[in-house]
Amino acid sequence: VAQLAQQLPRLAGSERARALARLVDAHKLDQPEQAIAYGEEALRLFAARPDSVAHVATLNEMGWAFMQLGRYDEAVRHLTDGLRLAERTGVTAGQARATSNLGTLAQRRGQPVEALERFTDALRLQRAVGDSLGAANSLNNMGFVYSTDMAEYERALELHQQALRIRERLGDDDAISLSLNNIGIVYGRLRRYEESLAHFDSALAMRRRSGSRVRVAATLSNIGDIRHEMGDHELALASHRESLELRVLSGDRSAVSLAHHNLGILYRDMGRYEAARAHLDTAVAIGRAVGDRGLMARNLLGAATVERVGGNARLALGHVVEAMTIARAMESRDLVRRGWEELAAVHEAAGRHREALAAHRAFKALSDSVLDAAIARRVALLERRHATERRELEVERLRGEQQLYRLQAERRATQRNALAIVAVLLGLVMFLAYRRRADSARAAEELSVTDSLTGLRNRRYLQQTIGKDVAASLRRYGSAADRGEAPTDADLVFLLLDIDHFKQVNDRLGHAAGDRLLADVARVLESVAREADVTLRWGGEEFLVVSRFTDRDQANVQAERIRRAVEAHVTRLPNGETLRVTCSIGYSVFPLSVEAPTDAGWEDVVSLADLASYAAKSMGRNCWVGYVGGRDVPPSGLLHATIPDVRRWVSEGRLRLVAPADDAEEAAL
Repeated sequence: VAQLAQQLPRLAGSERARALARLVDAHKLDQPEQAIAYGEEALRLFAARPDSVAHVATLNEMGWAFMQLGRYDEAVRHLTDGLRLAERTGVTAGQARATSNLGTLAQRRGQPVEALERFTDALRLQRAVGDSLGAANSLNNMGFVYSTDMAEYERALELHQQALRIRERLGDDDAISLSLNNIGIVYGRLRRYEESLAHFDSALAMRRRSGSRVRVAATLSNIGDIRHEMGDHELALASHRESLELRVLSGDRSAVSLAHHNLGILYRDMGRYEAARAHLDTAVAIGRAVGDRGLMARNLLGAATVERVGGNARLALGHVVEAMTIARAMESRDLVRRGWEELAAVHEAAGRHREALAAHRAFKALSDSVLDAAIARRVALLERRHATERRELEVERLRGEQQLYRLQAERRATQRNALAIVAVLLGLVMFLAYRRRADSARAAEELSVTDSLTGLRNRRYLQQTIGKDVAASLRRYGSAADRGEAPTDADLVFLLLDIDHFKQVNDRLGHAAGDRLLADVARVLESVAREADVTLRWGGEEFLVVSRFTDRDQANVQAERIRRAVEAHVTRLPNGETLRVTCSIGYSVFPLSVEAPTDAGWEDVVSLADLASYAAKSMGRNCWVGYVGGRDVPPSGLLHATIPDVRRWVSEGRLRLVAPADDAEEAAL
């Protein structure tokens, strides 16, 4: 590359344009701005002296350089121009490259289904022209989307390992190191840390030999993240520091900002708040200079966490408000959601409980929406696979018919036997394809109602099934009323559990520890629930237990049993640490009013349970509170009720508060 740059002043015309195209490719990672400058000159030369192959390549690699700088609109323009030129001039390899790059861009913009479609199209084109290295890249990219956006880790590993086998056969060390790095990422997400580090170490050794600062820095950052999750803070610090040094040398300011962010979060978890503040302030400043709004918002939220944990709630609030303003302007639902979560924590740290409750509700509502969207994306992906299988079935059917016609023409003497054989074959193909379609449909349905982390059902499952339970409850009340009796097996008790100080677990020990804790709590709840009960991941650190067809007067007994079980459980982390947590439980009962069972819906009851959970937290946590119907008709507007509303209804006798004897007076305040 250095020799080519030295020769450049002596080159002119088409020869110079092709040399510039090669320099664009060489500099797109480490020096993207220089790559763009080379590319702009090359494009001017191609306008005068057309060269379709080099022209398409220049547009594609300029698009990648713009992506490196976070200038996505310009990236789209160059990649789309490259794709159209490649289609028009028949440059299939360039068409595949443009399609693949557009897939990467879609993935970065939070559009994983579109990304997979692009990568699949690129893979088809690459296989058509015998581009093994390109096919390996597409398999690698598909694996990355499956692990990052779809949480389908087994599928991701399968794709990455296919890519690795191709790359090892080709002997391309840079590509092999990329596969090893990405397999390490997947193992890290599976919390198989030793396997993750082994793959990262192999990738790092190969990347050091290649001399690419950007790639070495990326692997060091990944190693630092895994060490951080394992609690090996000093080793994590060494990796992240070296990653920062290399990124500074490469001149990629976005990557430098990310490195400072990683160090800031690490120092925060080490309790070194001044160092954390310094790195995150630097990360924020670089993000502003680069103009990458997503980077700015993430850095501001990290800085807010440090200030909150360090006791400066006022400054934390300022950071959160600015981050949320940026996130709303970007229309980034995930960043807005994270902003609401941090805002709730800031308000709670400052003792502003009413504001904390409002922010927490906004966080939960948006989390539910984001979760539903993620489930929809994953179901859409399965449906696309289902459609592909249907197309394959149609192809197999047509092939079978063609074979049948051939046999009829060639062997009329044995037509009857041939028909029978082909019919059997067609039937077998149809049956196998049907089984695949049925399995895909079942998988899509199961995925839509199951939480991927804990394996519990989710709120979508409740929405689909609760109607039957509500109807059964009302029938039992009606039958008991006809007999002049009070039913003892007709109530639906909704117990909403919130893990206490869960955000601090994530902040201090990392999200892997938080995930392990959530999975453990799920198992605890399943162990104490009755067989007839339904246990759900309600969202975030919240779980919902629906105790079906029981007696409301026993709800407090079940709440206490759950509270004790969570308090007694010990979660063991991969690094050998142990973790104990408590929970706050709120519950309510359907029907809310025994005298008027249909006056409040199950959604109203869940809303009351949510408020009861918040009341339990305000009492100091590690306790339970219940709200059940009182002597009067149930109040209206329960779905939008606040703590003051509930306190007023309790004082008026329209609701009855249930709490442990020692806490009842405090809960009523």
